[in-house]
Amino acid sequence: MQKKEKTIRGVGKLYIQRSEQFQLKQVVSDFIENLIELSAKNAARHVSVIEYATFCYGELQMHSIIVPALANLTDCFILEYPIRRGKSDNSGRVDYYCVNEVGTAKEYNLFLELKCGRQGIPNDKFRKRNIDLWDEVNRQLEDVAQEIRQYKDFYNKNVVRVCMEIITLYADNSRIDKIDSDTLLEALQISTNTLRCNGAASPNISVLWKFHPNIVDKAVDEYNPRRKFLGLLFLCRVMPPILPTRNL
Repeated sequence: MQKKEKTIRGVGKLYIQRSEQFQLKQVVSDFIENLIELSAKNAARHVSVIEYATFCYGELQMHSIIVPALANLTDCFILEYPIRRGKSDNSGRVDYYCVNEVGTAKEYNLFLELKCGRQGIPNDKFRKRNIDLWDEVNRQLEDVAQEIRQYKDFYNKNVVRVCMEIITLYADNSRIDKIDSDTLLEALQISTNTLRCNGAASPNISVLWKFHPNIVDKAVDEYNPRRKFLGLLFLCRVMPPILPTRNL
């Protein structure tokens, strides 16, 4: 497993873990890492302006920091992309459809599905709700493979699917003094270990964003003033690509 750390002035620190290697994994993982970094900068700017961590409340709010990052990183993208899922051919939507690296040998289509959960720390158990969300996001993206193969004239480039679950880490004010970097890293390790042992596919790029102290101080929980937000976990699975020359 590859590990690295990155400090972003005024934003905090990113702890990045990567595993697995297959075609396009490096390229897509680099994209996801850049997406997380830009989203963190957007979030920090948001908190500095209004002093609320609105993005922490769920998937719909999380779009507010991710979409501006996508606009900077992709050649083009569509939100809520309509698609057919699974053998029953049910209609559905994927959160983000992106076209990246256009005009290069690395050009690929990206389907990115997002789920959001919460986790109180310190805690030695990963919430069942968060496990269920991980299973759901993986199942949803597994099911879109049928359309990709069926409409091969449209999806005529490499297609990569990425599952992303973002977990808000919070603690009661009375426990803040006991929370340090090790506590946050332990939350990351517990989450990845739990998903690995759960039998589903494991994350192969995981990032902890430890909030800068200024963000922790300013980011008020509008619904529970006894809590403080301390960071975000980005648990991601880059699926092996569907290759037009081999699989279609």
